[in-house]
Amino acid sequence: MKEFDHYRDGYSQQINQAIAFSGQTQDFYTAVKARCLLDIFSRLRPSKSVSEAASGDAGPALEVLDVGCGQGLIHPHLHPSKSNLKLTGIDVAGTVIDEAKAANPHVHYDVYDGERLPYGGDTFDAAFAIAVMHHVPPANWASFLAEMSRVVRPGGLVAIVEHNPINPLTQWIVRSCPFDENAVLLRSGRLARLFRATGLVELERRFIIFTPFDSAFFRQLDAGLSWLPLGAQYCMAARVPT
Repeated sequence: MKEFDHYRDGYSQQINQAIAFSGQTQDFYTAVKARCLLDIFSRLRPSKSVSEAASGDAGPALEVLDVGCGQGLIHPHLHPSKSNLKLTGIDVAGTVIDEAKAANPHVHYDVYDGERLPYGGDTFDAAFAIAVMHHVPPANWASFLAEMSRVVRPGGLVAIVEHNPINPLTQWIVRSCPFDENAVLLRSGRLARLFRATGLVELERRFIIFTPFDSAFFRQLDAGLSWLPLGAQYCMAARVPT
């Protein structure tokens, strides 16, 4: 995955070129994924009483790890002022981490070797990875998930957002991106089996990005279609057992 150091200068430009036919930029799709993750993370917060809701008390921040965060492009959409998350981002590509630090001073960033995360067990309330696993060799998929699970507290969440290989446009976009040359897409069923083999429970799967339109109507439409395995990407989350 360190090849992203070589593509850092043109990363967003190449993605925007690949998806230009949709009429949207990368940031539109990043925002979709952020909304999905925030909805999933909301399950970690206890229901508020009427008095707590009226006081505006959001409670303690959730400690969340973004594995393979790259330049931190999703982090503005997960800013504490919007999410009450305490974010940590980590990646194997040191140069993009430098850019992420400059762009997102509210996030703590680390660099690692791509194998063992430099944190103790039960450190975070949740961990997620967006479009990362298809760059991990398939032989390492199980250990990648196991390592994410290790650093999440019992009852916390592990979430993965991945390209949906069933969607033909997704396949075309991946073939069009130079940094996806060695990508191995994984179907949601395969990922679900990996989740269960890792010991994760209460699995949830959502398909996302059915339309490239940003309005309340199309957001509701996409949400209503989340069961249909034809979205451009999917999000899968499950709990670390207590």
